[in-house]
Amino acid sequence: MSAASSTSVFDALPGIEAPVGGIAAAFRELWADSPAEEMRAMQLNLVLHLGANTTPDDANEQFRATVRFSQRYPCRVVVLCPDFDEAAPALIKAKIYGECFTGKAKNDTRCCEFVLLYYTMAVRSFLENQVSVCLSTDLPMYYWAHRFSAAKRLADYSYLLTRSKRVMFDSAVVPPDAFTYPWPNIAAVRDLAYTRTLPLRQNLGQFLSRYAPALISDGLRGVTIKHRAEFSAEANCLLGWIKKGLVRSGGDLAGVTFTAGPGECAACLELAFTYAGGRKYFRWQANLEKDEARFEGDLGTGQTTLFVGAHLLAPEAALSEAMFF
Repeated sequence: MSAASSTSVFDALPGIEAPVGGIAAAFRELWADSPAEEMRAMQLNLVLHLGANTTPDDANEQFRATVRFSQRYPCRVVVLCPDFDEAAPALIKAKIYGECFTGKAKNDTRCCEFVLLYYTMAVRSFLENQVSVCLSTDLPMYYWAHRFSAAKRLADYSYLLTRSKRVMFDSAVVPPDAFTYPWPNIAAVRDLAYTRTLPLRQNLGQFLSRYAPALISDGLRGVTIKHRAEFSAEANCLLGWIKKGLVRSGGDLAGVTFTAGPGECAACLELAFTYAGGRKYFRWQANLEKDEARFEGDLGTGQTTLFVGAHLLAPEAALSEAMFF
Protein backbone atom coordinates (compact mmCIF):
# COMPACT_ATOMS: atom_id res chain seq x y z
CA MET A 1 0.00 0.00 0.00
CA SER A 2 1.42 3.38 -0.91
CA ALA A 3 1.76 6.28 1.51
CA ALA A 4 -0.97 8.15 -0.35
CA SER A 5 -3.45 5.27 -0.12
CA SER A 6 -2.62 4.68 3.55
CA THR A 7 -3.26 8.33 4.27
CA SER A 8 -6.55 8.15 2.36
CA VAL A 9 -7.74 5.29 4.59
CA PHE A 10 -6.93 7.37 7.67
CA ASP A 11 -8.50 10.49 6.16
CA ALA A 12 -11.63 8.61 5.09
CA LEU A 13 -12.47 7.60 8.66
CA PRO A 14 -14.40 10.00 10.90
CA GLY A 15 -12.80 11.74 13.82
CA ILE A 16 -11.22 14.93 15.11
CA GLU A 17 -7.48 15.34 14.67
CA ALA A 18 -5.59 15.45 17.95
CA PRO A 19 -1.94 15.66 18.99
CA VAL A 20 -0.49 12.20 19.50
CA GLY A 21 0.66 13.23 22.95
CA GLY A 22 -2.64 14.87 23.83
CA ILE A 23 -5.22 12.15 23.21
CA ALA A 24 -6.45 12.01 26.81
CA ALA A 25 -6.90 15.78 26.88
CA ALA A 26 -8.71 15.66 23.53
CA PHE A 27 -11.21 13.14 24.93
CA ARG A 28 -11.79 15.30 28.00
CA GLU A 29 -12.60 18.19 25.70
CA LEU A 30 -14.79 15.97 23.50
CA TRP A 31 -16.92 14.84 26.42
CA ALA A 32 -16.89 18.17 28.31
CA ASP A 33 -20.37 19.21 29.39
CA SER A 34 -21.80 16.08 27.75
CA PRO A 35 -24.69 14.29 29.53
CA ALA A 36 -22.74 11.08 28.91
CA GLU A 37 -19.69 12.27 30.84
CA GLU A 38 -20.58 10.09 33.84
CA MET A 39 -21.83 7.12 31.81
CA ARG A 40 -18.80 6.14 29.78
CA ALA A 41 -17.78 2.95 31.57
CA MET A 42 -15.89 0.78 29.10
CA GLN A 43 -16.00 -3.03 29.07
CA LEU A 44 -13.06 -3.87 26.80
CA ASN A 45 -10.32 -2.69 24.46
CA LEU A 46 -10.37 -3.56 20.76
CA VAL A 47 -7.49 -2.97 18.34
CA LEU A 48 -8.63 -2.91 14.70
CA HIS A 49 -5.57 -3.26 12.46
CA LEU A 50 -6.29 -2.24 8.86
CA GLY A 51 -3.91 -4.20 6.64
CA ALA A 52 -2.32 -3.47 3.30
CA ASN A 53 -5.35 -4.53 1.24
CA THR A 54 -7.82 -2.24 2.99
CA THR A 55 -9.51 0.44 0.88
CA PRO A 56 -11.14 3.60 2.25
CA ASP A 57 -14.64 2.20 1.63
CA ASP A 58 -13.74 -1.09 3.29
CA ALA A 59 -12.19 0.74 6.25
CA ASN A 60 -15.40 2.68 6.73
CA GLU A 61 -17.44 -0.53 6.57
CA GLN A 62 -15.38 -2.13 9.33
CA PHE A 63 -15.44 1.08 11.35
CA ARG A 64 -19.24 1.26 11.28
CA ALA A 65 -19.53 -2.43 12.18
CA THR A 66 -17.32 -1.75 15.20
CA VAL A 67 -19.50 1.20 16.20
CA ARG A 68 -22.58 -1.04 16.04
CA PHE A 69 -20.75 -3.64 18.13
CA SER A 70 -20.05 -0.96 20.74
CA GLN A 71 -23.77 -0.27 21.13
CA ARG A 72 -23.93 -3.55 23.02
CA TYR A 73 -20.38 -3.65 24.38
CA PRO A 74 -19.05 -0.17 25.24
CA CYS A 75 -15.37 -0.14 24.35
CA ARG A 76 -12.22 1.80 23.60
CA VAL A 77 -11.14 1.06 20.03
CA VAL A 78 -7.69 1.76 18.60
CA VAL A 79 -7.66 1.72 14.79
CA LEU A 80 -4.23 1.19 13.22
CA CYS A 81 -3.72 2.69 9.75
CA PRO A 82 -0.16 1.73 8.76
CA ASP A 83 1.76 3.18 5.83
CA PHE A 84 3.77 0.39 4.19
CA ASP A 85 6.01 2.69 2.12
CA GLU A 86 9.46 1.93 3.55
CA ALA A 87 10.75 5.25 2.19
CA ALA A 88 8.11 7.34 3.95
CA PRO A 89 9.53 9.67 6.63
CA ALA A 90 8.88 9.13 10.33
CA LEU A 91 5.34 10.26 11.01
CA ILE A 92 2.45 9.38 13.30
CA LYS A 93 -0.91 11.16 13.34
CA ALA A 94 -4.00 10.69 15.49
CA LYS A 95 -7.71 11.31 15.43
CA ILE A 96 -10.34 10.67 18.08
CA TYR A 97 -14.01 9.79 17.73
CA GLY A 98 -16.75 9.22 20.29
CA GLU A 99 -20.39 8.25 20.09
CA CYS A 100 -23.11 7.43 22.62
CA PHE A 101 -26.30 5.41 22.27
CA THR A 102 -29.50 5.36 24.26
CA GLY A 103 -30.81 1.93 25.19
CA LYS A 104 -34.33 0.83 26.03
CA ALA A 105 -34.10 2.00 29.63
CA LYS A 106 -34.07 5.72 30.43
CA ASN A 107 -30.63 5.64 32.01
CA ASP A 108 -29.13 3.06 29.66
CA THR A 109 -26.53 5.11 27.80
CA ARG A 110 -23.57 3.36 26.21
CA CYS A 111 -20.56 5.01 24.61
CA CYS A 112 -17.56 4.12 22.49
CA GLU A 113 -14.25 5.89 22.08
CA PHE A 114 -12.00 5.51 19.03
CA VAL A 115 -8.35 6.44 18.66
CA LEU A 116 -7.19 6.33 15.03
CA LEU A 117 -3.44 6.15 14.44
CA TYR A 118 -1.71 6.69 11.11
CA TYR A 119 1.97 5.72 11.19
CA THR A 120 4.84 5.00 8.83
CA MET A 121 7.21 2.06 9.14
CA ALA A 122 9.92 4.41 10.40
CA VAL A 123 8.06 4.74 13.71
CA ARG A 124 6.87 1.13 13.89
CA SER A 125 9.17 0.38 16.84
CA PHE A 126 7.39 3.02 18.93
CA LEU A 127 3.88 1.81 18.13
CA GLU A 128 3.57 -0.70 20.97
CA ASN A 129 4.09 2.03 23.54
CA GLN A 130 1.67 4.35 21.79
CA VAL A 131 -1.05 1.70 21.59
CA SER A 132 -0.65 0.80 25.27
CA VAL A 133 -1.10 4.47 26.19
CA CYS A 134 -4.30 4.69 24.12
CA LEU A 135 -5.95 1.64 25.71
CA SER A 136 -8.10 1.71 28.82
CA THR A 137 -6.14 0.15 31.66
CA ASP A 138 -7.29 -3.00 33.48
CA LEU A 139 -9.63 -4.06 30.67
CA PRO A 140 -9.23 -7.12 28.41
CA MET A 141 -7.76 -6.50 24.96
CA TYR A 142 -8.92 -8.02 21.67
CA TYR A 143 -7.06 -7.79 18.35
CA TRP A 144 -8.70 -7.81 14.92
CA ALA A 145 -6.25 -8.08 12.01
CA HIS A 146 -8.14 -7.09 8.85
CA ARG A 147 -7.05 -7.69 5.25
CA PHE A 148 -3.37 -8.24 5.94
CA SER A 149 -1.30 -9.14 2.86
CA ALA A 150 0.82 -11.82 4.57
CA ALA A 151 0.52 -13.35 8.01
CA LYS A 152 4.28 -13.17 8.54
CA ARG A 153 4.03 -9.38 8.64
CA LEU A 154 2.05 -9.68 11.85
CA ALA A 155 5.17 -10.93 13.63
CA ASP A 156 6.08 -7.26 14.20
CA TYR A 157 3.00 -6.96 16.41
CA SER A 158 3.88 -9.61 18.99
CA TYR A 159 2.57 -7.35 21.76
CA LEU A 160 -0.93 -7.57 20.28
CA LEU A 161 -0.67 -11.26 19.36
CA THR A 162 0.45 -12.38 22.81
CA ARG A 163 -1.47 -10.01 25.08
CA SER A 164 -4.87 -10.19 23.41
CA LYS A 165 -7.63 -12.39 24.80
CA ARG A 166 -8.72 -13.08 21.21
CA VAL A 167 -6.95 -12.63 17.88
CA MET A 168 -9.38 -12.40 14.97
CA PHE A 169 -9.19 -12.42 11.20
CA ASP A 170 -11.63 -13.09 8.36
CA SER A 171 -10.55 -15.95 6.09
CA ALA A 172 -12.65 -14.44 3.28
CA VAL A 173 -10.22 -11.51 2.97
CA VAL A 174 -6.80 -12.77 4.14
CA PRO A 175 -4.11 -14.87 2.42
CA PRO A 176 -3.96 -18.67 2.84
CA ASP A 177 -0.90 -18.48 5.10
CA ALA A 178 -3.19 -17.31 7.90
CA PHE A 179 -3.92 -21.02 8.48
CA THR A 180 -0.27 -22.10 8.56
CA TYR A 181 1.21 -19.13 10.42
CA PRO A 182 2.63 -20.13 13.85
CA TRP A 183 0.29 -18.02 15.98
CA PRO A 184 1.79 -17.51 19.47
CA ASN A 185 -1.49 -18.60 21.08
CA ILE A 186 -3.49 -20.61 18.56
CA ALA A 187 -6.26 -21.22 21.13
CA ALA A 188 -7.03 -17.50 21.06
CA VAL A 189 -7.38 -17.26 17.25
CA ARG A 190 -10.85 -16.94 15.74
CA ASP A 191 -12.03 -16.82 12.11
CA LEU A 192 -14.87 -14.35 11.53
CA ALA A 193 -16.00 -16.31 8.47
CA TYR A 194 -16.60 -19.30 10.74
CA THR A 195 -18.49 -17.27 13.34
CA ARG A 196 -20.70 -15.79 10.61
CA THR A 197 -22.01 -19.30 9.88
CA LEU A 198 -23.38 -19.81 13.41
CA PRO A 199 -27.09 -19.71 12.39
CA LEU A 200 -26.41 -22.20 9.59
CA ARG A 201 -24.47 -24.54 11.89
CA GLN A 202 -27.24 -24.35 14.48
CA ASN A 203 -29.92 -25.32 11.95
CA LEU A 204 -27.82 -28.13 10.46
CA GLY A 205 -26.94 -29.43 13.90
CA GLN A 206 -30.55 -29.40 15.07
CA PHE A 207 -31.73 -31.28 12.00
CA LEU A 208 -28.99 -33.92 12.02
CA SER A 209 -29.15 -34.42 15.79
CA ARG A 210 -32.47 -36.24 15.40
CA TYR A 211 -30.57 -39.14 13.80
CA ALA A 212 -28.29 -41.59 15.55
CA PRO A 213 -24.64 -41.00 14.54
CA ALA A 214 -24.47 -44.44 12.93
CA LEU A 215 -27.34 -43.59 10.58
CA ILE A 216 -25.39 -40.56 9.34
CA SER A 217 -21.96 -42.17 8.99
CA ASP A 218 -22.76 -45.74 7.88
CA GLY A 219 -22.25 -46.00 4.14
CA LEU A 220 -21.27 -42.36 3.76
CA ARG A 221 -19.10 -41.82 0.70
CA GLY A 222 -19.03 -38.09 0.08
CA VAL A 223 -19.80 -34.69 1.60
CA THR A 224 -20.02 -31.90 -0.95
CA ILE A 225 -20.74 -28.20 -0.66
CA LYS A 226 -21.48 -26.06 -3.69
CA HIS A 227 -21.48 -22.32 -3.27
CA ARG A 228 -21.50 -19.01 -5.03
CA ALA A 229 -18.01 -17.55 -5.35
CA GLU A 230 -18.49 -14.94 -2.61
CA PHE A 231 -19.27 -17.64 -0.04
CA SER A 232 -16.10 -19.68 -0.51
CA ALA A 233 -14.77 -18.99 3.00
CA GLU A 234 -18.09 -19.80 4.66
CA ALA A 235 -18.44 -23.01 2.64
CA ASN A 236 -14.98 -24.19 3.68
CA CYS A 237 -15.76 -23.38 7.30
CA LEU A 238 -18.97 -25.40 7.14
CA LEU A 239 -17.18 -28.32 5.51
CA GLY A 240 -14.53 -28.36 8.24
CA TRP A 241 -17.21 -28.20 10.93
CA ILE A 242 -19.10 -31.12 9.40
CA LYS A 243 -15.94 -33.21 9.17
CA LYS A 244 -15.08 -32.54 12.82
CA GLY A 245 -18.62 -33.46 13.85
CA LEU A 246 -18.43 -36.77 11.99
CA VAL A 247 -15.07 -37.52 13.61
CA ARG A 248 -16.44 -36.79 17.07
CA SER A 249 -19.38 -39.10 16.44
CA GLY A 250 -16.98 -41.98 15.87
CA GLY A 251 -17.77 -42.62 12.23
CA ASP A 252 -15.33 -44.33 9.90
CA LEU A 253 -14.27 -41.65 7.42
CA ALA A 254 -11.56 -43.63 5.65
CA GLY A 255 -13.45 -43.78 2.36
CA VAL A 256 -15.29 -40.46 2.61
CA THR A 257 -14.38 -37.52 0.34
CA PHE A 258 -14.96 -33.92 1.44
CA THR A 259 -15.16 -31.24 -1.24
CA ALA A 260 -16.24 -27.62 -1.48
CA GLY A 261 -16.23 -25.51 -4.59
CA PRO A 262 -18.18 -23.09 -6.75
CA GLY A 263 -21.08 -24.51 -8.64
CA GLU A 264 -24.18 -23.52 -10.56
CA CYS A 265 -26.41 -24.11 -7.58
CA ALA A 266 -29.89 -22.70 -7.45
CA ALA A 267 -29.33 -21.50 -3.89
CA CYS A 268 -26.40 -19.65 -2.33
CA LEU A 269 -25.11 -22.77 -0.54
CA GLU A 270 -25.92 -26.42 -1.18
CA LEU A 271 -24.77 -29.35 0.97
CA ALA A 272 -25.13 -33.00 0.00
CA PHE A 273 -24.28 -36.32 1.68
CA THR A 274 -23.99 -39.25 -0.72
CA TYR A 275 -24.11 -42.90 0.33
CA ALA A 276 -23.11 -46.28 -1.03
CA GLY A 277 -26.00 -47.95 -2.80
CA GLY A 278 -27.81 -44.65 -3.31
CA ARG A 279 -30.68 -45.49 -0.95
CA LYS A 280 -29.78 -42.98 1.72
CA TYR A 281 -29.26 -39.29 0.98
CA PHE A 282 -29.24 -35.87 2.60
CA ARG A 283 -29.46 -32.45 0.96
CA TRP A 284 -29.57 -28.92 2.33
CA GLN A 285 -30.16 -25.88 0.12
CA ALA A 286 -29.87 -22.39 1.58
CA ASN A 287 -30.80 -19.11 -0.06
CA LEU A 288 -29.22 -16.46 2.15
CA GLU A 289 -30.78 -13.59 0.22
CA LYS A 290 -34.27 -14.89 0.99
CA ASP A 291 -33.40 -16.19 4.48
CA GLU A 292 -34.70 -19.65 3.72
CA ALA A 293 -33.37 -23.19 3.54
CA ARG A 294 -34.73 -26.60 2.62
CA PHE A 295 -33.71 -29.86 4.27
CA GLU A 296 -34.46 -33.06 2.42
CA GLY A 297 -33.24 -36.55 3.17
CA ASP A 298 -33.72 -40.18 4.00
CA LEU A 299 -31.11 -41.63 6.33
CA GLY A 300 -32.88 -44.94 6.75
CA THR A 301 -35.91 -43.92 8.77
CA GLY A 302 -38.06 -42.45 6.01
CA GLN A 303 -37.99 -39.29 3.95
CA THR A 304 -38.06 -35.95 5.75
CA THR A 305 -38.49 -32.45 4.34
CA LEU A 306 -38.17 -29.27 6.39
CA PHE A 307 -38.08 -25.53 5.64
CA VAL A 308 -36.26 -23.12 7.97
CA GLY A 309 -34.57 -19.73 7.86
CA ALA A 310 -30.97 -19.33 6.66
CA HIS A 311 -28.75 -16.30 7.14
CA LEU A 312 -25.29 -15.30 8.23
CA LEU A 313 -24.58 -13.30 11.35
CA ALA A 314 -24.30 -9.55 10.88
CA PRO A 315 -20.69 -8.30 11.12
CA GLU A 316 -21.13 -6.87 14.62
CA ALA A 317 -22.75 -10.08 15.84
CA ALA A 318 -19.99 -12.20 14.29
CA LEU A 319 -17.46 -9.98 16.02
CA SER A 320 -19.02 -10.55 19.45
CA GLU A 321 -19.36 -14.30 18.79
CA ALA A 322 -15.67 -14.52 17.90
CA MET A 323 -14.60 -12.47 20.91
CA PHE A 324 -16.62 -14.05 23.68
CA PHE A 325 -17.36 -17.64 22.64
